Amino acid sequence: MSTRIAVLFAAPFAMLAFVLRVGEKLWLEPFTWNTPSALLGLLAFLGLVGGSAAVPVGGYWLLTQSARRRPKTWHLAAGKRRFTAPVSPYGPGPWAIVAGWLAGGTVPIERVPNQDHMRIAQLGVRTSILIVTAAAIMIIALLCLVLLAAPSAPILSLDSEGMTLRGLWRQTRLRWHELVPGGPPRPSTNNPAVLVLYQQKAGPAAGPPRRRRLDARRLHVDTTFLADTIRCYVDNPHRRAGIGTAEELTALQPSSEQGPPSAYHR
Repeated sequence: MSTRIAVLFAAPFAMLAFVLRVGEKLWLEPFTWNTPSALLGLLAFLGLVGGSAAVPVGGYWLLTQSARRRPKTWHLAAGKRRFTAPVSPYGPGPWAIVAGWLAGGTVPIERVPNQDHMRIAQLGVRTSILIVTAAAIMIIALLCLVLLAAPSAPILSLDSEGMTLRGLWRQTRLRWHELVPGGPPRPSTNNPAVLVLYQQKAGPAAGPPRRRRLDARRLHVDTTFLADTIRCYVDNPHRRAGIGTAEELTALQPSSEQGPPSAYHR
């Protein structure tokens, strides 16, 4: 399963989470009312609520396990001189499912007076507003999945001038010559959440280097390989012109296995 498919694959699980949450409130919750004790009723209720979230998240996690392995390589952008990395399914997939579950919880449900079953709450215009809100949460979650999985817009791209990190609403541009040499160091743990870079603007009034946090969890690339690649192009300007070529990509491969020093100089 490709990374793009894995991200989009979260959409049906988000809808499943929505259906399970509404179904739990509408049809299953009444079964907890007639338990032998209040404690058992509470445990049953918590189990139903937790299960409506755990089933879709767990199912998605199991089915996309192979797609979440971070590769020690870059994608070659067709027709463009750049390396790219797509978004990791680790983040947007589970969050979209949680959004679907929260949307299901937004649908107003109430107990039918003097009866042992539930119904859509009769709150007048407030019911309509809450249902529209639930639909909006679902639509936004699904649109975010589509945008993040778009092959034409990688979340991270490297070119001869620097690298661009794209978010949903804005993008960050870091130029190679602005980054402080020697960093980021190789992470001490496997695929940590954050890499720290230091950006030094030009000019006498630039001040001390600015600390930049690169959210590595969002990127479908091995974090050690990512750190080695960035450090390679910061420390070796003559390598930057080769970014986006198959030859340069091949030359980068040993940097994640043999250590950065021997791999950086050709």
